[in-house]
Amino acid sequence: LCAPMKEHIEARGGTVRTSAPVQEIVTNDDGSVKHLLMRDGSTIEADEYVSAMPVDVMKRMEPKAWQKLPYFRQMDSLEGIPVINLHLWFDRKLTGVDHLCFSRSPLLSVYADMSITCKEYYDPEQSMLELV
Repeated sequence: LCAPMKEHIEARGGTVRTSAPVQEIVTNDDGSVKHLLMRDGSTIEADEYVSAMPVDVMKRMEPKAWQKLPYFRQMDSLEGIPVINLHLWFDRKLTGVDHLCFSRSPLLSVYADMSITCKEYYDPEQSMLELV
């Protein structure tokens, strides 16, 4: 599902890194990001940084230079929530619905047949149901 986004970024000269744990966000004296110190000891410098860290991890990683800034204090009210993402592959087609579906259940309340809604998973004979 993320492949199209990765391809879009890379086609425009960007780099997407996965499975590359950040040890520290290193800042300049003015609070801007100097570089990322990776867990393997390497550093990464970029024009822009995008994080997909859960909010509780981001709060722990927040540089000291940012801790009193009003913009970042907004994170204080955010809470992480557990999320389950389930993929089910079927040997036949389940439905012809080409959009997200919602249920009233507090657990796995959004779902879609990805073999219909996402061209990367397209399959005319079988379904791949994703539940979140």
